Amino acid sequence: MSSEFVEGWKIAQTLGEGTFGEVKLLINQNTNGTVAMKIIDLKNFPDALMMVKKEAAIHSRLKHSSIIKYFGHRHSKDYYYIFLEYASGGELFDRIEPDIGMPHSEAKKFFKELLDGVEYLHNNGIAHRDLKPENLLLDEHGNLKISDFGLATLFLCGGKRRKLEKRCGTRPYLAPEVLSELPYQAEPSDIWSCGIILVSMLAGELPWEMPSADDEDYKLWKTTDYANHSPWCKLDTLALSLVRKILIPTPSKRYDISKIQSHHWFIKSKTSGIFLFF
Repeated sequence: MSSEFVEGWKIAQTLGEGTFGEVKLLINQNTNGTVAMKIIDLKNFPDALMMVKKEAAIHSRLKHSSIIKYFGHRHSKDYYYIFLEYASGGELFDRIEPDIGMPHSEAKKFFKELLDGVEYLHNNGIAHRDLKPENLLLDEHGNLKISDFGLATLFLCGGKRRKLEKRCGTRPYLAPEVLSELPYQAEPSDIWSCGIILVSMLAGELPWEMPSADDEDYKLWKTTDYANHSPWCKLDTLALSLVRKILIPTPSKRYDISKIQSHHWFIKSKTSGIFLFF
């Protein structure tokens, strides 16, 4: 049952739940326009206030076709509200068929849109730090939108670059340097997460629980026998060659976005279908 939130807007349904609150769909009763409203429960999680203020400050600066639009926020004693573009296509996660993935043409389209958005973030000195299919939404036309900037941070300000130190994100998508005890560069760690997302789209599974020395699947990746095992055996030669350049444990040797975009997997000839990304 819907209820009116403010005059002219009604709460239609709950879209999702998070650590500190939930996301609800608002519908304008006059225009049928839609907005996603992220609600942070400050009554039960008062320490979340500084985090959500940072999230709103970062997200409000962003304007790009591959990033969920930010419309504004409201703040009361017990709740903090962030108003965002509603992506009716749901999460990218739900488009990935377990153990199968999705057609290569779809994966390529989504990966291009993801990289476009991440490149924009990095050019503006922002690291997302929690890229994963659950945080990538699809609009009504199937276009990918990066969402959830709760862990995002600035790494470049006033021309000065800083290394990051906080260990945060979702374990299977973390770059190995994030798990180390040393400060790390922002961009390569986000790019690593993009590589894991690409594997999940093409193979329908994650390669490891986390990239640590005691993870057997991750240790296998660093041997010459990895290609005979899942998920790597599900990837074609070109896709695997790209993934090998992204999931390099040493950040300084990892492909950057421009090199990824120039890889043959992106610019395959007509023998594999249409020209998608010229």
